[in-house]
Amino acid sequence: MLEFEPSTIIFTIINLLVLYVILRKFLFGRVNAILEQREKLIQDQIQAAEAGRNEVQELQEQYEQKLTGAREEAEKIVSDAKARAQQAYSDQLSQAEADAKRVRREAEAQIANQRQEMLRGVRQEVAQLAVLAASQVARKELDRESDRAMVEEFLAEAGERT
Repeated sequence: MLEFEPSTIIFTIINLLVLYVILRKFLFGRVNAILEQREKLIQDQIQAAEAGRNEVQELQEQYEQKLTGAREEAEKIVSDAKARAQQAYSDQLSQAEADAKRVRREAEAQIANQRQEMLRGVRQEVAQLAVLAASQVARKELDRESDRAMVEEFLAEAGERT
């Protein structure tokens, strides 16, 4: 069986205390230093991760701002292109209207010239008919009724020729 002697218990307690002091001085100090280094390393890594996360958030915000700016610029480019297209359309339309007015004026001038030429031709024919009628009157001596018949005939002939 086990025997308990007080001297053994005391030496055991003293041994344990000496061992504790030696372990504390040599082992626990180093272990605590290593644990503190690890804790510091972990804290540094956590801070680096936080800084990286903050940097990523800043970069993401910058990216979103640039993306928003690019979208606005694209919208501006599209609206500018639409405005230029509308302006080109308006210019083409006003040019076409100006061309149409010019062609119409030219056609009206040409029609007026042709009308003048036709009137000159009609006047010449009327003059010829008047000369013809005068020559026929000069050949015949007529009274008022025959003069009236001749004028009516002359007007009928003039109407048929025009």
